[in-house]
Amino acid sequence: MPNNVTINLGAGGLGRPLAGEDFISGYIHYTTSLPSGFSTSDRIKQVFSVADAEDLGITDTSIGETKAVGTFTITNIGSNADTLDINVTTQVGTVNLGTYTKASTETGTTAVATAVAVIINAGTSTHGYSASTSTANVSVAAPIGSGVGGNSFLFSNITTGTIATTGTTFAGGVASQIDVMHYHIAEYFRAQPKGVLYVGVYTASTDFNEVVLIQNHANGKIRQLGVYTQAAFNTSAVALLQTQADLNAANYKPLEVIYQADFSAVSDLTSLTDLHTLFGKNISVCLGQDGNATGKSLFLAAGKSIGCVGLTLGAVAFAKVSESIAWVDKFNMSSVEMETLAFANGSLYNVLSDGLINNLDAKGYIFLKKYIGIAGSYFDNPYTCVAVTSDYCRINNNRTINKVSRGLRTFLLPAIASPIKVNADGTLSEDVIASFKAMCNRALDVMIRDGELSAFKITINPAQNVLSTNQLFIDVKIVPVGTSDEIIVNVGYTLAI
Repeated sequence: MPNNVTINLGAGGLGRPLAGEDFISGYIHYTTSLPSGFSTSDRIKQVFSVADAEDLGITDTSIGETKAVGTFTITNIGSNADTLDINVTTQVGTVNLGTYTKASTETGTTAVATAVAVIINAGTSTHGYSASTSTANVSVAAPIGSGVGGNSFLFSNITTGTIATTGTTFAGGVASQIDVMHYHIAEYFRAQPKGVLYVGVYTASTDFNEVVLIQNHANGKIRQLGVYTQAAFNTSAVALLQTQADLNAANYKPLEVIYQADFSAVSDLTSLTDLHTLFGKNISVCLGQDGNATGKSLFLAAGKSIGCVGLTLGAVAFAKVSESIAWVDKFNMSSVEMETLAFANGSLYNVLSDGLINNLDAKGYIFLKKYIGIAGSYFDNPYTCVAVTSDYCRINNNRTINKVSRGLRTFLLPAIASPIKVNADGTLSEDVIASFKAMCNRALDVMIRDGELSAFKITINPAQNVLSTNQLFIDVKIVPVGTSDEIIVNVGYTLAI
């Protein structure tokens, strides 16, 4: 071939935004800790990536944390060459902070304490602990990110010879709420890298009216909203959230709410309420949690449920409105995060019985599960808090009909107060019927094309009395896209085929 310079044009580097608005989401985090980019008069921000959130002060650097501190006292300096192994026992094991060997130059308890602190601080980059002294007392601060979990740490020092110490349990630790916020935002964008997320940070609410506030701020564009609180789960919250969802829907701004509360005090998961006995058709409750990565660490640090609301929100935003996030082929949520699974009270998934796990699914909670025969972690059914016999018992069913409603309204709005020609007998003319059907078709044909509806039918009764009522009634019937939640295969022997 002739000498030449060949230029190959790449694609995808600009990260073009997705079409439509089904992926636009919201996230409300209830806490008294405001990130640096927020204020009491500016509580809602729009972000397009984890980096955007970090630019607003939502980081995983334990902002706002107070480290737990424990103190042990040198009560006997012992003899030269006596040793002190400085150990701290935590929820996940014992950590060695170094070994001190008594030197002849250290002749008092204060000198020994100072030498011990030097050894601890020399290893801070490895074990994360730091120390300071006051006379014979060595105060040790827990590692960054330990939060309230550090309050259960205790010294388990080991000595040889006659050197001796007495110690206290660590105390005073307070977790970073901003770390939890960052986690759920990062999980959202892990599931939906091209998502758009409105983040609202509020103090505790009595009625969740912030659901309306954030939707209004987004001009009604939010399709699914995550709500995180460390208040204990109570079914009354489902009713309050549904009230807010109804207010949004009444003003033509419907959304689905994915709710994460605290289940850390629930020792018996079988005691949880059956969500299908409630009346929250637009509310879903998360019960899943990571069992061995960042989510687990945050659970120990906060002493409260972390859950999977961010990941669930992202998966819903990634799905077509007709798709169930339980679709195994599309929604493998396992990474370093969510490879080991747990529930929001800290119980590991793999130690619970199949019967209990099936019971939690039957009660309508959202969590992640494992399948025999395929690697990965997958959602159970995306239920809402309403009877399973309801048309609105699943997130995908609600998103589908919400999109139908939004689309029909968009195309019909220009026809408000338009003239309607009638026949001599007062019935609607064929032209009028055809015109309004065409408007509806424009909204629904797109969903048929995109595989979000199976079929639809539009009926306009020509005999309706528009002249007297000034109202035009249009009946729309839609056939949704089904899901293969259970596949039944009958296998048996036969003498011949």
